[in-house]
Amino acid sequence: MNTFQIRTPRLEGIALYPELARAAVDDRDKLAQLLNAQVPAEFPPDIMLDVMELFAQKLEADPNLMGWWGWYFVLNPSPEHRLLIGTAGFTGYPDQNGILLMGYSIVQPFEGRGYTTEAVAGLLRWAFEHPQVTCVTAETFPNHVASIRVMEKNNMTLLGAGSEEGTVKYGIHRNDCKTIC
Repeated sequence: MNTFQIRTPRLEGIALYPELARAAVDDRDKLAQLLNAQVPAEFPPDIMLDVMELFAQKLEADPNLMGWWGWYFVLNPSPEHRLLIGTAGFTGYPDQNGILLMGYSIVQPFEGRGYTTEAVAGLLRWAFEHPQVTCVTAETFPNHVASIRVMEKNNMTLLGAGSEEGTVKYGIHRNDCKTIC
């Protein structure tokens, strides 16, 4: 497996690298070319609008973050009909305890079809291929039922309060990943 590509039954995940992250901010045509995929008008998902520049800056400052930062997920029904539908990834390298924080978002027209669950499963597999990773966590608000469902479908369990007021944290430890990895 290419260490910066994830394949699932319906998706291809591509780890952001500096040029790709910058294209997402500055040049949609170049983004489409680099991904060999259409970029829908709905991209990026609303939750990502404010952080696209940050992603580009982080990867430009430290290209070794590739894989430990953002990933783009392309719906891949056939080579000639590829479509960028979402983003997911981590907030950087694992911490000193081997813990990663994950986030994810799919553009609205593709929500509710299992793509997010599939993308998260692929990212969990990728993360646990690295021996330094012991646990992957994700945070959301308790009323974001769809987000919680994605975590639960990927065997993540409620760990308690999240890092921001009003959020909850879910996680999965390496030893609990057998059914998805």
